[in-house]
Amino acid sequence: MKLSEILPVAHLQRLCEEFTTLTGAVTAVLDLEGNILVATGWQDICTRFHRVHPGTASRCHESDTELAASLDQGQPYNVYKCRNGLVDAAMPIVVRGQHVGNFFTGQFFFEQPDAAAFLAQARQFGFRDEDYLAALKRVPVLSEDRVRLMMGFFTLVTNMIASMGLANEELRLQGEELGRANTTLAAEVVERKRAEEELQRAHDELEERVLERTRSLRDALARLERHQDELRIAKETAESANRAKSDFLSSMSHELRTPLNAILGFAQILDSAISAPLDDKQRFRVQQIMKGGNHLLSLINEVLDLARIESGVLTLSVEPIETKALMAEVLELTRAFTTRGNTTVHDWTVADNVAGRVRADYMRLKQVLLNLTSNAVKYNRPGGTVHLAAEAGSGGSVRFVVTDDGPGIPPEKHSQIFQPFNRLGAETTEIEGTGVGLTITKRMVEAMDGRIGFDTEVGRGTTFWVEVPASEDPMAAPSEAVEDNARDVLRVAAAGAPRRLLYVEDNPVNLQLMRDLVSELPDFTLASAPTAEAGIEVAAATQPDVIVLDVNLPGMNGIEALGQLKANPRTSHIPVIALSANVNPSVIRRGLEAGFLHYLAKPLDINLFLRIVVEMCSRPPA
Repeated sequence: MKLSEILPVAHLQRLCEEFTTLTGAVTAVLDLEGNILVATGWQDICTRFHRVHPGTASRCHESDTELAASLDQGQPYNVYKCRNGLVDAAMPIVVRGQHVGNFFTGQFFFEQPDAAAFLAQARQFGFRDEDYLAALKRVPVLSEDRVRLMMGFFTLVTNMIASMGLANEELRLQGEELGRANTTLAAEVVERKRAEEELQRAHDELEERVLERTRSLRDALARLERHQDELRIAKETAESANRAKSDFLSSMSHELRTPLNAILGFAQILDSAISAPLDDKQRFRVQQIMKGGNHLLSLINEVLDLARIESGVLTLSVEPIETKALMAEVLELTRAFTTRGNTTVHDWTVADNVAGRVRADYMRLKQVLLNLTSNAVKYNRPGGTVHLAAEAGSGGSVRFVVTDDGPGIPPEKHSQIFQPFNRLGAETTEIEGTGVGLTITKRMVEAMDGRIGFDTEVGRGTTFWVEVPASEDPMAAPSEAVEDNARDVLRVAAAGAPRRLLYVEDNPVNLQLMRDLVSELPDFTLASAPTAEAGIEVAAATQPDVIVLDVNLPGMNGIEALGQLKANPRTSHIPVIALSANVNPSVIRRGLEAGFLHYLAKPLDINLFLRIVVEMCSRPPA
């Protein structure tokens, strides 16, 4: 079994390139003969220095030999630090119990490198100091846990792809075998007709032939049943791999949202502080932190949205929506963006025959339109304009049109516009983005029974349009209000009677964030507990006005703790809010069904949190 015969190399090459882009680590996939099938992202410090100098190249060869030898000995994976100072890792690719190739990643550090030691090495082998140290700075630093997670995930995906390729090859061979059987059966039918003509003188021979053909047909049916079983197994394997991918993305989302909660939370407190307001320079710096954190949060959300769409688990709540109210909110939010080059966003132009309501998921349609308007702002020319229009679409729909007068899109890139992770060359500019926004937009529009398209001309600009079905239902969902300013919310929250808030959280940084937030509210006091069990006792003893409860706690989880709080007469009346980095839709649904009044996601939106807390504290006792 050869790896190159069962592995879709082009698909794996793209996967490795995206893997390198996300992690910074290089990749290589080799078969057992040493042939390189895939290679991405190799670091300059290896390709320009270590592997071209005789003195350091021997060390590279020693690292390759050591890694290969460890895999031959049956180890699940091996991590090796070469004598040139970089870390490499390798893991075998095993398909149906057979070792068919190896996956390599490396050229990274587990901790910040000793620049002085590498400078000495550069001088030892005659490398130019500046070039060598510049290459050193581009080498990523990854934790051992992250490397282990990357190796396990990538090997799982590689083996799954290889197994599917092997299954497809076996299905093809089964098809060829079935075709040969059909040809044989056709020839036998001809023979049977000839035998019928000789029935009178060859009756016994004919009976034997009939029995033989019956056995052949039974064997063919048995082969067909096995073929169907193999198809079922292949489908189950693909579904299992898809669930594994979703679980991995959900776990990574949780791990990334937890530190982001501290970054964005403290930044919001600094930006909106009443007791010690920042000066303009400090506020600018804090806003840059918030801008970077929000961009990272949008990357996480977009990757999760894409994964949910590809897995077929994207949930939609389709209902009638007021057309003009939605457009007004999109316009206000678009103008709130930080624009490039003094871009002007004009008011919506609405045709007379536009339907007053459309049928769509309110949040998803707003997300679609904001993605198109923000792209029109980001990719415009300096001093450009953005025109928004609503008009009657085809087949009783409403068409939303977003037009910019930017540089336009070259014809050779039109086919790539809706491809995921393809930014059409914008990745070399200072404009932030992931390359999945339009992919998600297209799939969301189609999931709402809509259409999306574009028109563009180089040097003249680009127009994107979206059509969604019109609605005749008189009941329409109201638009969401634009968020309050954090300073105003803090002042309202600080103006009430003394209140007590209990926060159950095991992460010290998140707890400190809540302490700092509550410290800005002079009439609020904060109590805390590190576990659900302790939180239940504190709630019964102190009778807080509001309980904020993390879902992922050591020991008893937050949903279980909520059940005990509701069952205790001393705490059943206290409103409870969930605050968690776990944004899996099924977990959120379980939490709300269990009795959480709100389920808030980390990173914490301080404006929304304070409004909810003030609302809870303003309610009369149950």
